[in-house]
Amino acid sequence: MESQTPKIIVIGAGPVGLSLGLGLAQNGFRVQVVEAGPNPRTREGPRPARSTALMPLSQETLARLGVWERVADKGAPLHKLRLIDDQADRWTKPVIEVFSAEEITSTPFGHNVVNADLVDALLERAAERGEAALELLFDAPVTGWAPGQVTLGDGVVLEADLILDAAGRSSPVPELAGIGLQDYRPDQIALVCQIEHNIDHEGISTEFHRREGPLTTVPMPATAAGQPQSAIVWVHRPARAEELRALDDDAFARALQSALRGVLGEITSLRARGGFEVGTQVAERFDGPQLALVGETAHVMPPIGAQGLNTSLADVAVLLSLLDHPSRLQDPDMLRSYSARRQGDVITRLTATHFLNQAIQSHHFGLDHARRGALKSLGWLRPMRHGLMRAGMRPFGVG
Repeated sequence: MESQTPKIIVIGAGPVGLSLGLGLAQNGFRVQVVEAGPNPRTREGPRPARSTALMPLSQETLARLGVWERVADKGAPLHKLRLIDDQADRWTKPVIEVFSAEEITSTPFGHNVVNADLVDALLERAAERGEAALELLFDAPVTGWAPGQVTLGDGVVLEADLILDAAGRSSPVPELAGIGLQDYRPDQIALVCQIEHNIDHEGISTEFHRREGPLTTVPMPATAAGQPQSAIVWVHRPARAEELRALDDDAFARALQSALRGVLGEITSLRARGGFEVGTQVAERFDGPQLALVGETAHVMPPIGAQGLNTSLADVAVLLSLLDHPSRLQDPDMLRSYSARRQGDVITRLTATHFLNQAIQSHHFGLDHARRGALKSLGWLRPMRHGLMRAGMRPFGVG
C-alpha cells in the first residue's frame, strides 16, 4: 500500500454504505466506497418513493457525520403510532390502539425521511470531504472476494485492510466467504407511493394489520401549498399486487383510499409508485476474515415498525465506535465483538417482526384471538407497553 494509513473498502453506496464511509473517513481511515449502480445524482427517471422513520439513534449517528441537519427539515416528526388490527374476513370491529411518544419521552418516535433525500445529503457531505480520504466508485459491481481484496466486474482487483459489505441481500460476498444465510420469502410484495390527502395526519403513523399483510401510512411534510402528505407501504400477495400495479393512478388511488378507511380522507394526488419483494434474511455470523457484513447484507426485515434501516444504522454506530481510530484495526477481537454486539439485537427484532407478519396472515382462530387480545392488553399493561415502545425506538446494547 502506498500509505501507512489503513484502508477500508465499503461495498454499497446506499444510506448504510455512505454513512459507514463518511464515519470511517472522519475517524482517520482511507476509504473506498464501491457501488454496482450509477451515481444517484446522474440517474434519470422518477425518484424512488421509499422513506424511513429514522429513530433517535439513527439521527444521532447522522448528526455526528454532519448529515442530519441537512435532512431534518425535509422530514416529518412521528408523534403517535396507531395500530389497527383489521381482519375484516372474521371481525366486524377492528381493534385500535394508539401509542404516543410523549408517554415515554419528550421527543417524537422519529422523523420520516425519504431515502433518496438522505442519500443526496450523504453524497453532498462526501463531496465536501474530497477524495483524499473518501473515494466513491460507481458502476463498479463486486464479482469476487478474498480476504483483504475484492474483484470488480471489469477485472480490477482492489486491496484493503478490511472490507465492509453493505451491498444488500443480493451481495455475492457472504457465499464467497462461506457465511450461511437463512432466507425466507413470505410470498408478499410491498407497494410504495407518496400521496397528498385532505385530512391532516397530525404526526400519526397508522399501521393496519390485514390478512394479506400490513398497510402503513407514515407522515411527510406538507407541500408548499399546505397540503398534507404521507408515504404509503401496502403489502399484498403477488397476484393482487400485480393487479394493483396495472391500475392507472386514479384507479389505484381509489383502491388505496378505500383500504385506508378514511383515516386520511380523500387522496388528492399520488406519485412515485414502486414496489419490492418482502422477506426476511439473516447471516449465521456477521464477520469473516478481514470482513464484516453490514445492514441488509447481514439482515433483512419485513416492513413493520420501521425496523429495517434503523437496525442497519445501528450496525454503523457499533462499527464506528469499534473503529474510532486506525489503530483499532490491530485488535484481533474487533470483528468478533461487532458480530456479538449486533446479532442478539438483530435476531430479537427479526424474530418479532417475522412472527407478527406471520400472525397477521394466519387464519387460525386461536391465533387471531391471541393477537387481538395482546393488542388490547397493551392499553392497560403500562410497564409492558412502555417497555415495548422504548425497545422499538432504540436497539439493545447500542448507544
